[in-house]
Amino acid sequence: MVQPEEELTYAITYKNTTGKDVNATITDKIPAHTKFVSADNSGAESGGVVTWNVPVAKNQSITVKFTVKVDKDVNGAPIDNIAKVNDGTNSYDTNETHNPTPTEPKKEVFKFGTTTNIDGKVVQPDQKLTYQITYKNTTGEERDVTITDKLPAHTSFVSADNGGNFANGKITWTAKVADGQTLKVTFTVKVDKNVNGEILKNTATVNDGVNDFNTNVVKNPTPKVPENPDTGDFNNIMLLMLMLLGSSGALVSGMTIKRRREE
Repeated sequence: MVQPEEELTYAITYKNTTGKDVNATITDKIPAHTKFVSADNSGAESGGVVTWNVPVAKNQSITVKFTVKVDKDVNGAPIDNIAKVNDGTNSYDTNETHNPTPTEPKKEVFKFGTTTNIDGKVVQPDQKLTYQITYKNTTGEERDVTITDKLPAHTSFVSADNGGNFANGKITWTAKVADGQTLKVTFTVKVDKNVNGEILKNTATVNDGVNDFNTNVVKNPTPKVPENPDTGDFNNIMLLMLMLLGSSGALVSGMTIKRRREE
């Protein structure tokens, strides 16, 4: 297995058994999910193919090499490579090399009882949420996998599937996962009643004996409860109301006096 951004060097060896000197042409297509770095023996890269034109005496061997860098976002895609050799008499395909790459695990969050990812959506106090971690084994062999997930702040633990063990604020799962197989585990929490505007965040760690991953982070905002006015503000409001009532009383008295004079 190879890692994202790792540099790989490929070597192609040709032995001339034609009984005469030859000019060999070797071509090698850059593997998918990689980028060309360099080539020796005057190898030239063009259009994603590296080409060497080399004289090889009878009964002699030559080895040519080139280097590539694995893409950062390869995410489980295999790195396969094969070369072609033509010595003027024979045309060969070399053996194919195959290197698996790790697949990054994925974290999702659902409303309890549903399967629609609500990452980034507002959730409510006392609501139940289910978190899911998905791991796919693309390492090329069976793995003993450990998944650990810390309970999100402002929530309380409800349950976990697949034998998940909850202790000290963390849920832990251990499982054997065959090459090419996928493991999904979930746990459910209940949002605190007094969460009051906090953002719920969650991520998990996954270790398969070769790779140590952190999943993506899921986030869910919560509503903020409006604050009551301060006591001082309430007193000011009451004072204003009394002043208005006093002004209204004076106006009414004035109107009454005027009516008496008209009588």
